[in-house]
Amino acid sequence: MSLGSLASDPELQKFVATKELENQITAQVHHLTNICFDKCLESSGSASDLSARQTVCLQNCVERFLDCSVLITNRTVQRIQQGR
Repeated sequence: MSLGSLASDPELQKFVATKELENQITAQVHHLTNICFDKCLESSGSASDLSARQTVCLQNCVERFLDCSVLITNRTVQRIQQGR
């Protein structure tokens, strides 16, 4: 199989697109995790000594992140199914 025929293989293109999407999601997870930690852990304490306020803040931040992730994933799947 030549490189040209591999590049035009629909299954390979779908695999590459899926991997790119996974990489984008992973990058977004890391970015939003940093945002949550920066927002909720302002003080320079140990991660094992979280205050009640910090714990609630992190919980809320993660829940909002998960809500957004589900929404984005569902919309992405819809667009893929529609052929966009």
